[in-house]
Amino acid sequence: MQTLAGMRNYQVPALRGSELSSPGAPGYGMRNQRARRGRAGNLRRGFTLVELLVVIVVIAVLMGLLLPALNSVRIKAKEATVVVEIKQLESAITAFKAKYGVEPPSRISIYLTYSGWTGDPTSMAAVRQIWPQFDFYMGDPANNATNTAGKGKAFPTYWSSLNSGSQVLNINSGECLFFFLGGVMQDNASGPNQVPTGFSKNPQYPFAPTSFVSNREGPFFEFNDVARIKDIDTSGMNEWYDPLPDQSKPYLYFSSYGGRGYSVSELPVTGTNYTYLHDVYRMAASVSGNYPPSAPSNAGSGSQTLPAQKAQSFQIISPGYDQDYGQGGIFNPKLPNAGLNDSSGKPDLAAYDNLTNFNGGRLNP
Repeated sequence: MQTLAGMRNYQVPALRGSELSSPGAPGYGMRNQRARRGRAGNLRRGFTLVELLVVIVVIAVLMGLLLPALNSVRIKAKEATVVVEIKQLESAITAFKAKYGVEPPSRISIYLTYSGWTGDPTSMAAVRQIWPQFDFYMGDPANNATNTAGKGKAFPTYWSSLNSGSQVLNINSGECLFFFLGGVMQDNASGPNQVPTGFSKNPQYPFAPTSFVSNREGPFFEFNDVARIKDIDTSGMNEWYDPLPDQSKPYLYFSSYGGRGYSVSELPVTGTNYTYLHDVYRMAASVSGNYPPSAPSNAGSGSQTLPAQKAQSFQIISPGYDQDYGQGGIFNPKLPNAGLNDSSGKPDLAAYDNLTNFNGGRLNP
């Protein structure tokens, strides 16, 4: 038996590496546990500043690539709602034609005196075509003895108050679209928070308000979003605006009168709130036969005998996101820039995003 002194002097033999790594070796478990903890500590080490900056840069680049794509998708979705509504307006015009036999005119004058009607045979004929029994003494102050309806009942009183001097309402383009598809305004009034109520079923007095004739025809289109009913030129007749955000220009409407042709005489002069309307119309219509012989200066490089778009029916045009109809040129998707050039011959960028019923979307995608 060893003595205590001998045990104190005993030296533990050194272990080789293979012996240390052996599961049966002395101290194996403790050493292995410390090694695992060391590796875990390395795995839990946080990102360095450089690594974080790299991640941030990568995310920024991805966002820069993604946001324009998302914005483009959003714009296309909004424009798709306009295209759908244009189709709905087309259906409403078809319903109007099914009822009255003709599509709505895109320019007409409504007179509050018989002498006014007889002085404008074109407007008189247009009204007779829609309402053959129309009473052209409607509300005439000089003929109240024979007009049993009476002034202010056979037609909305606000027409008279807004046109007390000339006793005439000149309606064109977007105004015609809204009026003939909607009818007279609710409660015999104009202005905000009003919706049209259709026309009286009394064939003599179709413009009579609901307070005089409750039986109505139409509206042929539900103009229920009052925020999109506006009077751009303060004429007393409203227009309908597309659903794009903050739209400041109304839909335009032009009739070919059953294929007889679009009329340049319907267009207001440049300088009104419909600035460039003449050129927008020129963009969509033929310069051969429907216009004076000289070609417009911004006709583009296309054929001057290009037929009018929707030559047998009508055109509906939204100004698009830029709220500008543009100056146009002759629209032809087979031409460079779709033939849309301004007066200087440069591409008419303002017209590119116009949405129409003759192209099913942007004029130049």
